[in-house]
Amino acid sequence: MDREGEESGERKRIRRRPPDPPISPSQHHHHHHHRSSLRLFIFLVAEGGPLGRGEDLHNGRTDDDEDEETEEDVPLSRLPGPWQELMLNGQLLTALILSTSYSEKYKGRHLYPGDPSPKVEVRLPTPSGTQRSVFSRLLHRSGNKEAVAFIWLGDETADDKTLYVAFSPMRYRSQFFKIYCAAMVQDVPSEDMGKHISFWQSGDRPTAGALLSSGRTVLPISAYVHGKLRRMWSQQGLWKGLTECVEKYPSHKIIFAGISHGAALAQAAAVQFRLCREDVDVYVVTWNAYRWTDSHGRRVAEGTLGDKLLPFVLSRRGESKATRYWDSVTGFPRGYKALHNPILLDADTGHLYEHTAPEKTSNFGAVAMMRFFELHFARCALIATKKCMALALGQTAPEGEESYLVAPVAERLQESLISTGDKIVKRGHSVRRQASAEIASVRTRITNASEDIRQKAEDRFTALRSSGNSGTAIAIVEDAEDDKGDSVHKGKKPRPLLRRLAWCCHS
Repeated sequence: MDREGEESGERKRIRRRPPDPPISPSQHHHHHHHRSSLRLFIFLVAEGGPLGRGEDLHNGRTDDDEDEETEEDVPLSRLPGPWQELMLNGQLLTALILSTSYSEKYKGRHLYPGDPSPKVEVRLPTPSGTQRSVFSRLLHRSGNKEAVAFIWLGDETADDKTLYVAFSPMRYRSQFFKIYCAAMVQDVPSEDMGKHISFWQSGDRPTAGALLSSGRTVLPISAYVHGKLRRMWSQQGLWKGLTECVEKYPSHKIIFAGISHGAALAQAAAVQFRLCREDVDVYVVTWNAYRWTDSHGRRVAEGTLGDKLLPFVLSRRGESKATRYWDSVTGFPRGYKALHNPILLDADTGHLYEHTAPEKTSNFGAVAMMRFFELHFARCALIATKKCMALALGQTAPEGEESYLVAPVAERLQESLISTGDKIVKRGHSVRRQASAEIASVRTRITNASEDIRQKAEDRFTALRSSGNSGTAIAIVEDAEDDKGDSVHKGKKPRPLLRRLAWCCHS
């Protein structure tokens, strides 16, 4: 079929596509957000960004890497430390569902503790390939809009003795700029956090060196994250609510959890709480956290939490020769450090991989935006974590389910965005490759034509010179130069190199 026929068929297919379902007022915010993101992403692709250097969105390589060997990609057999058992028992998937589907951003917006406290159902895979349901009960809620935490009680009838401190994801795009522009604060966590007292409210603000020499633990933390947690711990009652739950359920472990913005809040809050309550069994599991501390804070977190911290990073490996790439948010902001023990979670298979470049930062551009839309959001994390749990139980990784869609319309727009961006990039790469091939072919033809003309002129000149007819040789050289100028440098004055050479030989 010719090109016009293909385009006509494509137009017919587009016309036959059923219309999208109407968008309700509650979904209008998500629709507007992803429509604006689509315009931003198409602008970045059109402007070029890192793609101008021939970088491939899906394989993470440049055009110069074509001949390199494919990087070996061997999955891990199990999670480190205590996390394999928590995965098998379902606490990891439960923590993710509570911090996404039942967060303040989605189904938990109108959930508040009461008498009786509301319960939510969480469905988990089983070794037999079926599903089992567990029910978590809401005990406490703190925060407002940009930073919200829920405390859930695990299902004790299913032998889940866990308190889940689930932080909600980001709600507003403006928070991105607040995170990006935030400075670093030298925090000194103490039990006074619940009284809204910190070292910088009691007169002069001491330096980090003075705090270190005093023997107190200093935790460098992003000012934006610090401000949100300070209000949650004190004014909004998180410290009081969590300590009461710990006293009421002393045999329960505590799992701090979150994704994206909620992941950063969960990590920082867990370190602060553990520094103040060393008697409590604290765990932290997060997905796609941005960075909120520096190298000193990373050492403090490692010494405080050890192997009880598990930061998942969603990743993917596209084509057979591609290298693995991951969510770009985990390399942001520049100048901050990621925490220890990062694990790459494959978004397609649920397999686990060692993170080979956790210190790598992200550059804002088309590639970073593509990876953000492809790997950052809750649906991707939910499906990948469920597959990971099924594999750990010895089952085949299940396909994604519609029940895991936390915002169906927004996620369909997101998938459309990724598909559109992918087509734009692939078309751009194809055009660049075709143009490069045509330019190379023209250059080769020009070079060959020049060489042929030069060689013929030299041969004829040599023959005439040997016969003693130099005057004719000059005319022949001039004719050759004229031919060369017409075929190669049309419109330009011919270079007199061969003419001068003939003149020297004649004299």
